[in-house]
Amino acid sequence: MPAGAAAASTQLAGVAVVSSADVWAVGSSGPAGKAATTLTEHWNGTAWSVVDAPDVAARDGVEPWDVFTSIAAINTDDVWAVGVTEWPLTYNMGSFVAAQPLVEHWNGTYWAIVNVPDPQPAPPDWALAQAGTPPTTGATVGSVALLGVAAGSADDVWLVGGYETDMGVQTYAPSPWETLTEHWNGTSWSAVPAPDATLPEPLSGGSSAADDLLTSASESSGGTLWAVGGAMPGSALTLQLGLAFGTSSFTGWHLVPSLAVTAVSYRAGYEASGSAAASFAPGISPLAGVVTVSATDAWAVGAMILHWDGVSWQPMYTVSGEPFDYLTGVAGGPGGLWAVGGTSIVHATCA
Repeated sequence: MPAGAAAASTQLAGVAVVSSADVWAVGSSGPAGKAATTLTEHWNGTAWSVVDAPDVAARDGVEPWDVFTSIAAINTDDVWAVGVTEWPLTYNMGSFVAAQPLVEHWNGTYWAIVNVPDPQPAPPDWALAQAGTPPTTGATVGSVALLGVAAGSADDVWLVGGYETDMGVQTYAPSPWETLTEHWNGTSWSAVPAPDATLPEPLSGGSSAADDLLTSASESSGGTLWAVGGAMPGSALTLQLGLAFGTSSFTGWHLVPSLAVTAVSYRAGYEASGSAAASFAPGISPLAGVVTVSATDAWAVGAMILHWDGVSWQPMYTVSGEPFDYLTGVAGGPGGLWAVGGTSIVHATCA
């Protein structure tokens, strides 16, 4: 941990293993109540050390929050970390936070920020600083978050998240979040269209538009790729990448039906907002993590555990008859499957 971490807000959100002597962990750190900065730590087989990673510069006197949420390692000199740069907005006496993608790459020597497709421009200066010149009526501010990364090879890396075209800073009518996926082919990044979900029942305002946000992705050694998240306020969101038979060429993302999970306390607050597109709060999605073992074996976790058997997602609400906390991460290996969240640690052995 960085010096002074005890007095700071320090969180690690993702981990990637190259070997027993090459492990990366990422997150954020910063003095309590002040802007957070990226945090990358490395295990060399003997000890952990903090490795410097760049942060986004301040704009118009405003320091952004830089937060890593996920990491994927291909080899010792090819590692990707993703997250968000969060800008506090103070326009019109309101309090908002606009996000932009934060993507960085480790080349074996240093971390560097990488530009990726961004469906929304950066927040304008008038929104960042209260003293800024207000815009014309109807000006909008969007938000983009890339929260998960999966890497199959040096020329096959996927980022997943979501975006909204209008946060409602001035229009007071936020647009729904939409899914966002991006692909690295070894040469360049490109945005790849992905479907959005429709709520199983309309909200009180009559709209069936969900806030769709992908939080995690995982690719098996055989090339099967899942991305999961939430179609808020109450449904799991599971997308699978289709491949042309016998090739590694993708045919596009497919929305695969999964359970609708009612989040009662959140749904009530969502409808009380008076908008069918209230702001999405990362972290409360029914699904927060996924691990893909093979084409017929994948596991997703969150408010429940879902298992993909090659035909459908099957739910687990308890383990050995015992409930568990909200699960935020899952990983697999020779020793079986592990899922964690809150104070819960769930382990499953594989035959």
